[in-house]
Amino acid sequence: MLAWNIARTFALGVAFSAGILVGCGTEEEPTVEGAGGGYGGGSSSGTTSGSSSGSSSGGTSTTPMLVDVDPNRTMTATPGAGVGVFTQYQTGGHWSIWWTCDTTKTGLPCAFDITVSVMTGTIANAAGQSLAAGDTLGETSSQQIEVQTDTTTTLQGVTFDTVVPAGTTPIITLDAKLNGVDDPSYLFFVQDGAINGNYTGNLTDPLMLEPSSP
Repeated sequence: MLAWNIARTFALGVAFSAGILVGCGTEEEPTVEGAGGGYGGGSSSGTTSGSSSGSSSGGTSTTPMLVDVDPNRTMTATPGAGVGVFTQYQTGGHWSIWWTCDTTKTGLPCAFDITVSVMTGTIANAAGQSLAAGDTLGETSSQQIEVQTDTTTTLQGVTFDTVVPAGTTPIITLDAKLNGVDDPSYLFFVQDGAINGNYTGNLTDPLMLEPSSP
């Protein structure tokens, strides 16, 4: 796809400025692990490619960037040490999105409002991860889920499956609000074996993600 190629050229050869940019004012570096089964902690070796006709820094772009996610890669970050929203994909249409706050450093919670949607196919088997009393997970339609949490020192998240027609690539749109504000600086995924594909440009929030081809 043309847009993907354009974004890929910008990503190549750029160094990723290490660290999770935290909405509450602190940062912590995520790590990436090699291919592995299942959801959860790990480290990554991915690169970031994608496309967008508009990007944002600390705000919302009306045209989400489309990026590729390495299948079967995992990331790790210390709960409470930094703010981040992490997207992982496992072959077969299985997704995991999880997030952390910097409460250990600030003493403050992070109010996350995470919405995931698809334009083709449906979302199935949504399950919250470490949700607490007062947190919510709702399926607003067969094509959209929304999770709201007050996150502190616990890793929280959601797992779900995308069900698409045969031969169709599953693409999700992630809208991640922290304290009511979209900010792409805390969105992370693995591409070409590196965090955010070593891309140093501005991502978008909302952000579209698809698994990369083998």
